[in-house]
Amino acid sequence: MRGKMLIFLALLCAMLLAAGWMAQQAQIIADERARLQQEILTLEAENALLREKVAELREQQETLGDRMQGWLDEWEVDAFEATAYTLECGYPWDDGITFLETKAVPGYTIAVDPEIVSLGSDAFIVGLGWRKAEDIGSAIRGRVIDLYMGSGLEARAMANNWGRKAVKAVYQK
Repeated sequence: MRGKMLIFLALLCAMLLAAGWMAQQAQIIADERARLQQEILTLEAENALLREKVAELREQQETLGDRMQGWLDEWEVDAFEATAYTLECGYPWDDGITFLETKAVPGYTIAVDPEIVSLGSDAFIVGLGWRKAEDIGSAIRGRVIDLYMGSGLEARAMANNWGRKAVKAVYQK
Protein backbone atom coordinates (compact mmCIF):
# COMPACT_ATOMS: atom_id res chain seq x y z
CA MET A 1 0.00 0.00 0.00
CA ARG A 2 2.84 2.28 0.79
CA GLY A 3 4.24 1.85 -2.73
CA LYS A 4 0.88 2.75 -4.20
CA MET A 5 0.74 5.80 -1.99
CA LEU A 6 4.19 6.89 -3.14
CA ILE A 7 3.23 6.37 -6.75
CA PHE A 8 0.02 8.31 -6.13
CA LEU A 9 1.96 11.14 -4.50
CA ALA A 10 4.52 11.15 -7.30
CA LEU A 11 1.74 11.28 -9.87
CA LEU A 12 0.03 14.03 -7.91
CA CYS A 13 3.28 16.02 -7.79
CA ALA A 14 3.82 15.46 -11.48
CA MET A 15 0.28 16.61 -12.20
CA LEU A 16 0.75 19.68 -10.02
CA LEU A 17 4.04 20.47 -11.75
CA ALA A 18 2.38 19.98 -15.15
CA ALA A 19 -0.56 22.15 -14.09
CA GLY A 20 1.88 24.86 -12.94
CA TRP A 21 3.80 24.64 -16.18
CA MET A 22 0.55 24.78 -18.17
CA ALA A 23 -0.63 27.78 -16.14
CA GLN A 24 2.72 29.45 -16.80
CA GLN A 25 2.40 28.69 -20.52
CA ALA A 26 -1.18 29.96 -20.48
CA GLN A 27 0.04 33.20 -18.91
CA ILE A 28 2.81 33.51 -21.51
CA ILE A 29 0.24 32.97 -24.27
CA ALA A 30 -2.15 35.48 -22.67
CA ASP A 31 0.66 38.05 -22.38
CA GLU A 32 1.69 37.46 -26.00
CA ARG A 33 -1.95 37.75 -27.11
CA ALA A 34 -2.29 41.05 -25.23
CA ARG A 35 0.98 42.32 -26.75
CA LEU A 36 -0.16 41.33 -30.24
CA GLN A 37 -3.56 42.96 -29.72
CA GLN A 38 -1.80 46.15 -28.64
CA GLU A 39 0.47 45.94 -31.68
CA ILE A 40 -2.59 45.47 -33.92
CA LEU A 41 -4.17 48.60 -32.41
CA THR A 42 -0.94 50.54 -32.99
CA LEU A 43 -0.71 49.30 -36.58
CA GLU A 44 -4.35 50.18 -37.24
CA ALA A 45 -3.71 53.72 -35.93
CA GLU A 46 -0.58 54.02 -38.10
CA ASN A 47 -2.53 52.67 -41.08
CA ALA A 48 -5.21 55.33 -40.56
CA LEU A 49 -2.52 58.03 -40.50
CA LEU A 50 -0.95 56.60 -43.65
CA ARG A 51 -4.32 56.59 -45.41
CA GLU A 52 -4.74 60.27 -44.51
CA LYS A 53 -1.24 61.01 -45.81
CA VAL A 54 -1.93 59.13 -49.06
CA ALA A 55 -5.13 61.14 -49.56
CA GLU A 56 -3.19 64.37 -48.89
CA LEU A 57 -0.44 63.35 -51.32
CA ARG A 58 -3.01 62.50 -54.01
CA GLU A 59 -4.50 65.95 -53.59
CA GLN A 60 -1.04 67.53 -53.82
CA GLN A 61 -0.29 65.40 -56.89
CA GLU A 62 -3.37 66.79 -58.61
CA THR A 63 -2.35 70.34 -57.68
CA LEU A 64 1.21 69.78 -58.85
CA GLY A 65 -0.05 68.18 -62.04
CA ASP A 66 -2.18 71.23 -62.76
CA ARG A 67 0.73 73.56 -61.98
CA MET A 68 3.08 71.50 -64.15
CA GLN A 69 0.62 71.56 -67.03
CA GLY A 70 0.34 75.33 -66.68
CA TRP A 71 4.13 75.57 -66.71
CA LEU A 72 4.35 73.36 -69.80
CA ASP A 73 1.71 75.49 -71.52
CA GLU A 74 3.70 78.66 -70.80
CA TRP A 75 7.36 77.58 -71.05
CA GLU A 76 9.46 75.85 -73.69
CA VAL A 77 12.88 74.18 -73.64
CA ASP A 78 14.95 74.26 -76.80
CA ALA A 79 18.44 74.45 -78.28
CA PHE A 80 19.65 77.83 -79.52
CA GLU A 81 22.72 79.31 -81.12
CA ALA A 82 24.08 82.00 -78.81
CA THR A 83 26.03 84.93 -80.19
CA ALA A 84 27.18 88.11 -78.46
CA TYR A 85 26.87 91.82 -79.24
CA THR A 86 28.04 95.13 -77.85
CA LEU A 87 26.79 98.68 -78.00
CA GLU A 88 29.20 99.32 -80.88
CA CYS A 89 27.62 96.54 -82.97
CA GLY A 90 24.54 98.73 -83.51
CA TYR A 91 23.97 101.75 -85.62
CA PRO A 92 26.13 104.86 -85.05
CA TRP A 93 23.20 106.54 -83.29
CA ASP A 94 22.59 103.53 -81.03
CA ASP A 95 22.41 104.70 -77.42
CA GLY A 96 22.05 101.31 -75.69
CA ILE A 97 18.28 101.51 -75.51
CA THR A 98 16.61 98.20 -76.39
CA PHE A 99 13.64 97.55 -78.64
CA LEU A 100 11.49 97.60 -75.49
CA GLU A 101 12.95 101.02 -74.64
CA THR A 102 14.91 99.78 -71.64
CA LYS A 103 18.59 100.37 -71.00
CA ALA A 104 20.56 97.31 -72.16
CA VAL A 105 22.35 95.64 -69.23
CA PRO A 106 25.43 93.45 -69.76
CA GLY A 107 24.89 89.88 -68.55
CA TYR A 108 21.12 90.42 -68.46
CA THR A 109 19.74 91.75 -71.74
CA ILE A 110 19.36 89.40 -74.70
CA ALA A 111 18.16 89.96 -78.24
CA VAL A 112 15.77 87.34 -79.62
CA ASP A 113 13.47 86.59 -82.51
CA PRO A 114 10.07 87.63 -81.08
CA GLU A 115 8.44 84.94 -83.21
CA ILE A 116 10.23 82.38 -81.01
CA VAL A 117 10.74 84.06 -77.62
CA SER A 118 8.26 86.65 -76.36
CA LEU A 119 9.79 90.08 -75.90
CA GLY A 120 9.85 91.07 -72.25
CA SER A 121 9.92 87.47 -71.08
CA ASP A 122 12.50 85.74 -68.94
CA ALA A 123 14.79 83.06 -70.33
CA PHE A 124 17.04 80.69 -68.43
CA ILE A 125 20.15 79.86 -70.45
CA VAL A 126 21.90 76.75 -69.17
CA GLY A 127 25.35 77.70 -67.93
CA LEU A 128 24.61 81.43 -67.96
CA GLY A 129 21.50 81.87 -65.81
CA TRP A 130 18.48 84.13 -66.17
CA ARG A 131 18.29 86.75 -68.88
CA LYS A 132 15.59 89.13 -70.15
CA ALA A 133 14.44 89.20 -73.78
CA GLU A 134 14.45 92.96 -74.33
CA ASP A 135 15.98 93.46 -77.75
CA ILE A 136 15.81 92.29 -81.36
CA GLY A 137 18.35 92.42 -84.12
CA SER A 138 18.35 92.25 -87.91
CA ALA A 139 20.45 89.06 -87.82
CA ILE A 140 18.47 87.43 -85.01
CA ARG A 141 16.11 85.02 -86.75
CA GLY A 142 14.89 81.66 -85.52
CA ARG A 143 16.50 80.01 -82.54
CA VAL A 144 19.30 82.53 -82.01
CA ILE A 145 19.97 84.37 -78.76
CA ASP A 146 22.27 87.40 -78.86
CA LEU A 147 23.86 88.17 -75.48
CA TYR A 148 24.52 91.82 -74.67
CA MET A 149 28.11 92.24 -73.42
CA GLY A 150 28.19 96.01 -72.82
CA SER A 151 30.30 98.69 -74.49
CA GLY A 152 33.95 99.44 -74.99
CA LEU A 153 37.03 97.44 -75.94
CA GLU A 154 36.67 94.92 -73.12
CA ALA A 155 33.06 94.14 -74.08
CA ARG A 156 34.07 93.87 -77.73
CA ALA A 157 36.84 91.39 -76.80
CA MET A 158 34.35 89.35 -74.72
CA ALA A 159 31.89 89.27 -77.64
CA ASN A 160 34.61 88.20 -80.07
CA ASN A 161 35.83 85.51 -77.67
CA TRP A 162 32.29 84.25 -77.21
CA GLY A 163 31.79 83.62 -80.91
CA ARG A 164 28.90 81.24 -81.57
CA LYS A 165 27.91 78.54 -79.09
CA ALA A 166 25.14 76.03 -78.87
CA VAL A 167 23.11 76.50 -75.68
CA LYS A 168 19.89 75.19 -74.20
CA ALA A 169 17.33 77.65 -72.95
CA VAL A 170 14.07 77.56 -71.03
CA TYR A 171 11.89 80.44 -72.18
CA GLN A 172 8.36 81.73 -72.24
CA LYS A 173 6.51 81.00 -75.43
